[in-house]
Amino acid sequence: MTFKEYHFKSYINEALNSINFVNPTKVQEIVIPEAISGTSLMVESATGSGKTHAFLLPILENLDEDNKSVQAIILSPTRELAMQLYNVCVELTKHSKKEITVARAIGGVDRESEIKKYEKSQPQIVIGTIGRIVDLAIKTNVLKIHLANTVVIDEADMIFEEKELIEVDKIMGKIQGKPQFLIFSATIPKGLRHFLRKYLENVKTITIKEDNLTTKNIEHYMLQCKAKNKEDVLINLLKIINPFLALIFVNSKEKVDELAMKLAEAGYRVGKLHGALEDRIRKQTIKRIENLEYQYVVASDIAARGIDIQGVSHVINFDLPNDVEFYIHRTGRTARYNKTGYAYSLYAYQDDEYVKMLQSKGLKPTFVKIQNGEIVPAKFYQKKEPSFAKKIEEEVHNKTKMPKKVKPGYKKKRLEEINKKIKQAKKEHINEIYRKKAQKERRTK
Repeated sequence: MTFKEYHFKSYINEALNSINFVNPTKVQEIVIPEAISGTSLMVESATGSGKTHAFLLPILENLDEDNKSVQAIILSPTRELAMQLYNVCVELTKHSKKEITVARAIGGVDRESEIKKYEKSQPQIVIGTIGRIVDLAIKTNVLKIHLANTVVIDEADMIFEEKELIEVDKIMGKIQGKPQFLIFSATIPKGLRHFLRKYLENVKTITIKEDNLTTKNIEHYMLQCKAKNKEDVLINLLKIINPFLALIFVNSKEKVDELAMKLAEAGYRVGKLHGALEDRIRKQTIKRIENLEYQYVVASDIAARGIDIQGVSHVINFDLPNDVEFYIHRTGRTARYNKTGYAYSLYAYQDDEYVKMLQSKGLKPTFVKIQNGEIVPAKFYQKKEPSFAKKIEEEVHNKTKMPKKVKPGYKKKRLEEINKKIKQAKKEHINEIYRKKAQKERRTK
């Protein structure tokens, strides 16, 4: 199937031709006809699957260019993502003979000039963060959203937290009638799914399932390390691979600063991204990444969900994400648009349950280690199950508590008591084995 088969407006076709878009992705093929028909949708599809055009193209196709009021609202969890959506939308509208006004409502922009702008005229499409739209549409009432016929919530699982829910509720309450809702996310947890069904009437759910946990163009590697020498393992890995651009993920902003400094000391030119950066510095960093000034970027999960960084060839999980679902989001930063990507995750033996959970969800990683300056195959590095005898010893030790006040010779007596209990427990266990064996033999006679 090609985009021409949708019979879009001529300017949309021109825009698609100019960016060499010929065939829709799987999510676009399924979503676009439904969205154009006005159906409210809740769409679960992997990062990098083409969700943005799946909602922008129907919005533009249904837009009344002569109606100079707000017709579509697109809510974004971060200003960076809002800016990217805005840029894509402007790119798609620039071939239109009739003027189409697209506005961005985000922080970091002069509020007074924004208010004056909306007092003079209204945009037809507004793209922004929840807080800014609440400010402009409800607190100051200069952005007139009451006639909007389409509301998009992008990256929904990042938005629907308690505070955001209250503000989204305010925005929805401002809109008259029953607008179309288009809700998109890479993952929609069960709790959020139940909430949305209760909150929104007649929402159709579309789930685009991948054959694997993540995009099949990604090669996943589990890199063996010990918790104490993770930095050394990472630096050894960087000496071997030569990424076009690598995102290195950690689980806290403090760790972003710490690891970025370590890599800088090792001679690497490193950018860093986390939620606590000043807006000016964050914009400068993103610009430098786009200009390929950095080969490595240390980031917290804001980069996985809020910023679309082009050209990421490698994703490195220095820290495994706390939530397994974020593994999808992080690794989805590479292998965009059918390119091959590489995901390396540093894991120690205490992470074995986490790795098993990924495997149970369909991930098939290659286990590797670094040896003599090379990446070589390795066995799955996991904790050994303690022997039964060891389990009994641990259990008895835990149950035999030390009193606060200890009399002379008590420790020796306690140890004797523990050894006696261990011996008894082992004896009982062996007797139980023979008892079960005898029962089995009797049943087979």
